[in-house]
Formats: sequence, C-alpha cells, structure tokens
Amino acid sequence: MEVFIMENFTVLNYQGSKNNLSSFIYKNIEPYIQDGRAILDIFSGSAAVSNMFRDNYQVYANDVECYASIIADAILNQADIEAASNLLHSLDIEYTTTIKKQANPIINFINHEQQALEHENFEELIALYNSYPTVWNNQYSQITKSLLTVDGIKSTKDFYLFTTYYATNYYGIIQALDIDCIIKVINTSFTEYKTALLSCLFYAMKEAVFSKDGHMAQPLNPEKNQSRLFVQRKKNIYELFIKKFKEYISVPLSKFSGKNMIFNSNFEELLDEKLFSNVGLVYADPPYTDMQYSRYYHLLNVAAKYEYPLLTVTKNGYTKGLYTEGRYQSKLSQRGSAKQSLENLISFCAHAHTNLAISYAYPQDREIQATDRYTVSIDELVELAKKYYTNARVNVVTQNYNHANHRNSEQKKVLEYLILCGDKNLNQVNIDSLKKTLCNLLPSKNNSMYNSHMYWSQKAFNICDTLINSLSNRGDVVFDPFLGSGVTTLEAIKTDLSRCAIGCDINDMPLFISKLLLSVNTIPNIKKELENFISELNTLFHYYETTCPICKKTGTISKVIFDKPERTGSKIIIKTINYTCKCTKRGIKTADESDYAKINVTPVLKNISNTTLLYNSKIAVTENDDIKNIFTGRNLSVLDEILSIINKYSEKHQTILKYILMSILHLCKITDKHSNSQWPLWIPKTDCVEKNIIDIYTKKIKKFYEVIPFMKENYTDSEIVESYSSLSPCKCLLLQKGSQSITEQDIPDNGVDLIVTDPPYLEQVLYSEYMQLYKPFLNLDYNLKDEIIVSSAPSRNKSKGDYFNLLEQVFHMCSHKLKPNHYLCLYFHDSDLNVWNELITILERNCFRFITQIHIDKTVTLKNIISPKKSLNGDSVLIFSKGVAPIKHNAEEDISEIEHNIIRQAKFMVKSNGSMSTPELYDNGLMEILIQNGWLSKLSNKYSSLVDIFDKHLTWDSSTAKWK
Repeated sequence: MEVFIMENFTVLNYQGSKNNLSSFIYKNIEPYIQDGRAILDIFSGSAAVSNMFRDNYQVYANDVECYASIIADAILNQADIEAASNLLHSLDIEYTTTIKKQANPIINFINHEQQALEHENFEELIALYNSYPTVWNNQYSQITKSLLTVDGIKSTKDFYLFTTYYATNYYGIIQALDIDCIIKVINTSFTEYKTALLSCLFYAMKEAVFSKDGHMAQPLNPEKNQSRLFVQRKKNIYELFIKKFKEYISVPLSKFSGKNMIFNSNFEELLDEKLFSNVGLVYADPPYTDMQYSRYYHLLNVAAKYEYPLLTVTKNGYTKGLYTEGRYQSKLSQRGSAKQSLENLISFCAHAHTNLAISYAYPQDREIQATDRYTVSIDELVELAKKYYTNARVNVVTQNYNHANHRNSEQKKVLEYLILCGDKNLNQVNIDSLKKTLCNLLPSKNNSMYNSHMYWSQKAFNICDTLINSLSNRGDVVFDPFLGSGVTTLEAIKTDLSRCAIGCDINDMPLFISKLLLSVNTIPNIKKELENFISELNTLFHYYETTCPICKKTGTISKVIFDKPERTGSKIIIKTINYTCKCTKRGIKTADESDYAKINVTPVLKNISNTTLLYNSKIAVTENDDIKNIFTGRNLSVLDEILSIINKYSEKHQTILKYILMSILHLCKITDKHSNSQWPLWIPKTDCVEKNIIDIYTKKIKKFYEVIPFMKENYTDSEIVESYSSLSPCKCLLLQKGSQSITEQDIPDNGVDLIVTDPPYLEQVLYSEYMQLYKPFLNLDYNLKDEIIVSSAPSRNKSKGDYFNLLEQVFHMCSHKLKPNHYLCLYFHDSDLNVWNELITILERNCFRFITQIHIDKTVTLKNIISPKKSLNGDSVLIFSKGVAPIKHNAEEDISEIEHNIIRQAKFMVKSNGSMSTPELYDNGLMEILIQNGWLSKLSNKYSSLVDIFDKHLTWDSSTAKWK
C-alpha cells in the first residue's frame, strides 16, 4: 500500500521525528494493525507517524504537550475549508486591523528596529533591545503605563504575551507582536480553524526563532551570532504563517478526518480498557534520553495556552532558556522512573491483547558511541517486551539511520529499532510487497547447516524464511507435508523466527537429516571425536597407494579416470590416474598391474548389505542390477572399513559420522567428471571417475566443524517433540508416514497457521528409488508404497492418475488442518497446462483460493529440459488462501476469446518489459490471469503449453532464448 504523507506540512524540526523513516515504519507496522480498529500514537510528538496512517486507518493521537496535540488535531481532523480564498482574505483584514491597533504602544521601538535591521546596524539594534521593556527587566512600559511585571501585563487582558516576554531574545519586537496578533485573531475570530491556524503559526515561530537548529531551548548569544541574528530577525512571521496555511488547505481531506481522536494526557491516563477496546495497535515512540522535550518547545505551549505564566527563577537568576513555570517534566526522561513507566505501558497492552510497536533509536556502535544519557537501554526494552508478550510474539527489526540531535549538528549513526509485539493480522499481508521482496531476493542454499548434507531439489532457505516471516506470526504452527531436506521446518524453528513446526515424510533420510542437525547442541565433544576419527580414517590411505613413475616412491591416488563399457560387467579400462607424492602434488600416470589389482579388489563386506536395485530403465537401473555395479571394488572395501571404524564410537557420535558419510555417498560411487548428484544410480560408460574417499570424507568432516557454532547460534532452544500438544516456539514435530494418512490425533483440524511445501513433481525426482543408494550403507529405509510419484518401474504401479489421486488426498488433509483465511505456499513449475489444470482443480476443490505466483530464479534445475522454449528454469511459488467452500468458476468466454486475451496480455508484457523468457511470461502474469478467470480448464483442452500459443503470435529469439 502506498504511503501518502502531508509531505509539505512539516511543522517542527522535531527531536526524533520519524518523517525520514516513513517507509520502514509503515511496512513493518501495517501487518500488526488489527482489522477495523484504530492506531493509538501514544507519544505523537510532531504527529509524523499519525500522518503516515491518516488516509487508511482511524488514528488516536496523544501527547502530554499541548502544542503536540494541536498539531495532531490539525493533521488528523483536517478542517474542511470550502472557500479558501475568502478565508485568507478575512484573515488578512483581521490581522491588518489588529496589528495596527496593537502596535501603538510600542510603535517607536518597532520603527527603530526596522531601521536597524534594514541597515544591519548591530550596535544600534542591541542598544534598542537593552532599552526595550520586558517582564525579565521590569522597565517602564507604555502598554501597562508602569514598570513591566507579569501581573501587570496579565491585568490588561490583552494579547501582549510574546511582545513582553520574548521580544528581543527569541524574536524581534515586530515578530513577537506578530505572534500575539495572530493568536488574538485566531482566538477571537477563527476558533473553528484554531488547531490548523495555530499549527501554521508554530511553523512560522520555528522558522524565525533565534536559537539553534529551530528548537527553542534557549536563545543564541547575539554577539557570537550576528549574521544569523539579522537573517532570523528579517523573517516575516505573518508571511510564513500564511504560506504554511496555504500548503495546509491544499492537501486533500482524509476519509477519517473528523473521526480521529486527540488526547492531551500523560500516557498512563490513557491505559483504560474501554478506550483500548477499539485500539488495534499502539505505536510508542518514547523519549530515549534524560533530556526533557519540553525545554525544546516551551514557547509553543506558551502560545497555545496563552496564560501569562510566572517566570522560572533559580538561585542564579532567570534560566538561560527564559523558561516559565509549569513546564512539564516527563518521567520517561528520568532514569529513576523511565523503565517502570515503559513497563506499565507494555504490561497493559499485553494484558489488553493489543499489539504494540515501540520505536527506539540507539547507537550502532555501543563501544564508541556514548549511551550514558539513555534512560533505558535497547536490551532492557526488548527484554521487557518479551517478558509480557513472550519471545515468540516479539519481533525486532532495525534500520541504519543518521540522527542529528539538538545539542550538536553532527550526525550520529544509530540503529532505528522497531520492537513489534503481538500477532500479525494476516488479512493485512501486502502480497504485492511480498512479491517485490522475493523477486529482489537472491535465492541462497548456502550456509553451514544446509551445506552439510545433500538432498535433491532443496529449496533456497532465504525464500522460505521470507514466506514464513511474512505469512505467519511467532509461535504459529508451520507445516510441511513433504519434509524432504527440512528447509521449511528448520527455518520455522530458528531462534529469530520462533515458530512451531510440523514436518512429515515417508522415508528415513529426511527425518534423519533434521533429527541429527537438531541434536548437535546436545552432543558433547563433537569436534574432538571427529578429529580422533580422522586419525583412524588416515589408516585406510593404503587402499589408494600407487607407485610414482618419476621418483619410484609411494604416492596417493586422488582420482582414477576409466571406462566401464558394461554397467553390470567387471571390465574397466583405466585412462589416467591422478596422484600426489613427495616429488609432485599433481602427478598423472598410466595404470600398472598393481593399480588394476587395487581398483578391482573383491570386497569382503561386513557392514554393507541389501544391495539389489529396483529395475527402472528411466533412472539407468537395469534388470537384476546391484549396488556393487556402481562402485569400484576398492571404494566398496573402503566404505565397509569406514563403517567398521564408525561402529566403535558412541551411538550419538555414530549418527554424526553416518550423517557426514551420507552427504558424500554420491561422490564415493562411480561418477562422471562433473560428479553429478542428480542421477545417483546412473554411471557413465566412458570417462568414469573413482575418487579417493578418505580425502572427500576428511574435507567434509572438517566442514562440519562450522555446523557446531551455527546450530548453537541459531537453534539454542530448538528441539523435537513427540506430539502436537507438546509444540511451543522453536519446537518441531516430525511424522513418518504418507501425509495422506495424517489423522486428527497427529494434527488437530484447524491446528496449522501456515503450510509451505514442495511436493514431488510427477516423475522428475524419484526420491524413494534414489534412496536405494543409501540403505546398504546407512540402513536408511524408504517407502515405495506410499510415495506420491509417477514411476516407470514395472513393479511399482505408480501412474499419473495414482499420483494426482494421492496428491488430492494430501491437500484434502491440508484443507482440514489449515485455519481459514491462512496461507498455503506451494513450489511448483511445469509448462504443461494439463498438469497445471489438474493441480489447480485439486486445490480449488479443497477450498484453496489462488492468490498469486512468484517466480524464483535459480541457476541449477532438476527439471527435464525439453527445449529452451518449453523449459521453465527456476521455481514458481504459488500462494493460496484457505476458504470455507470449494472454489467454483463460471467462465463464459469461449476458447477463441480466452486465446485472444492471453496473447493480448503477452504482447503487452513484451512491449512493456522488452523480450521475455517462457518462465517470465508464465510467472509474471499469464498463469494468474488463466487461474483467476477460470480459463485454465478450457485452454488446457486445446493446448498442452502456452508455448503453442506464443509460437503463433510472438517471435522466438534463439540467441537470447526469449520471446519478442
């Protein structure tokens, strides 16, 4: 949602104003605003944040300072001025008449000041000011016809407050008289527009005041600031006032104008259940330091109240700021009371079930930048929020910001903190903003944890992280019915996301991955035991010994390149051997008799079993195939010996060693030169590669060292529980069964807040069959029966019809488990319109309404690339919302009209964006149009792919692989 702000209606250079942080604040706060309820800006200040939300939400604004409440009222309850020119004309007449009359007693002073200012005669001006009567010097005044005192000027019951208090110090004589006259005109003739007119006067006062940076803490020394004195004194208060009022009346009215509520109270007086019954979010931007705000803007309060206050006198005389009595002293700017005051606010909001957003600016570098003037540290504030809202319901976001305070003009680098307390309103999720965020995000699978294992079609963790953070609240239950590598569940239970997670899979390996990673923090001495294991592993290097033809000494083989003409045969032809020895680090040799004997050794297996493979020619497994056919005899022997060493360790350390072994098994078999892991049961016939397992395993073990601190940092509180009822933030429930078989006992209906999943894609990744590689070595079992897949293996009976039938059973289950109006995020990509139609039909039949899709780039794809035209590189995230009834379409358009609309949209996209690839056309609008209009069924009956339509109406540029 676009943030419209009265950008030109800035009244003050307000200390800590959020005008420059509007986008950061708006986008982070909006999801926490509860439907149909108001925002309470409880320390409104200059009303910058109230202003941000005025067009889209009802706003309550409060500030203990009178002037701040006036500004808030002017902005939020904007006056409806129909005849602006008539009003301005009336103001001019009233002002001219008033100032002519009010100037009479001091006309000589006014004339002398104008003359001194015109000639910039400093000595003359100062002499004039020294002779001018004020309440501070008690000289004789023509206004009162007596020595000037507070009681004397007050008894006139006229408007000479600024003329007698602040002329010659903060303002010039004519400027002070202008302020008095404008206030008199407002209070006597224009009370209907009082807050608007006073706010414009505040602006003029701020622009003309003779003090530092536009604040009013104390007047500047004229001797030290002569040039600035003349600049400021020459400013015309009335002209500045009218200029600002013209800006004000040009701003369109808000639909909530007149309905917003303004308070002028100590914030604790507002902590009332009746008021809070209509408050959906409290925004709190409290004072941060021990510097009292009231001293910076005391003149505005004097103008607003206009009560001729008594003068503040200390033992040293009048204060430098020429303060008057009654100036408010905030407890929030006092160290002894600030923390308790904020705790009262946080506690009340939490118990009232009201969301709270706290803004707080704090130094970026606490070592270098002073924090001694802060009344509460940012860490204390976050802890208070967590105390009452719990860890799971507190989210802290930051933005770098250069803050200029009023004490010195140099900027300080601070972090602007937003402490978001409570639950997001998922109805407020800005899908367009989410799409933009994901489109600008570079997908990543690389961190210490995910790099520690290998799994097919693993998704980018930062994409998943963003979906979870945007579409659920802390403490919510996130579910993945196809667990796989565990990205959804592992991201959900990270400390910074603090969700509950449920993952389900049919096979051992996915659960083994998650369980092992989440056990790392509980296993002692991991690194020490791994180092001991490496020492034992080194005793197996003799398997890879070879004779160096140069120095005739023993070297170590790193890899062997050979041909194996028959997959099931034993014959191999060695082409080259790469090795290292003392005379060379990159030796290459031809094989001798000993090399053939070593690579072809007949393994005596003690630990490797169940080696028969399921026939499926599509994944290169032949009839009567065996795991031994895809390993060299040497590497099978080494693996068996490794398993013997592993078995000597404790059970917990065994699991870590087996986990690391699992991550390299695809490299231990016969591979090609690219070590392709996408086809784990395939081997080439030529240029086969045998790698040194000891080298690979040792490197992977050392990389695992990085996992240990990573898990401690990100998963301190994370653990696996045994039942849904035991779930809490950072806890995970893992189920092992077909998701189609999940029961009410496993997960209660309406027990899930968000689903993020990556279902199997027809026949593209045959997970259970691929896992045949792992069972002989690690005893990780697989479930062929319940797998939702299309397989050409004759013994499996896994057809496309069976696939969609089981997939519908899963989404039927998901429909019962997911709460209404919550989101399902589904990774899916296919150019086949029939597949799209089947999938969307299943989801809509089970009450999932399509919202949008988002293209996610990636460099490597497991998809079968049929042709550059038809391949859809990357992924598409489909987002659905759970409804209460099946989705039905009544599309009346015939196929020719649908085709016309699609090609018209495609041409428009190409014209607007330039040449586009097939996935860009699919993902950036065309599929959305087809699905949301209910056209997919009709179009899929005629076309198998949108490419068939593009071919007829667009031009394919094979050099760029794009349509134009």
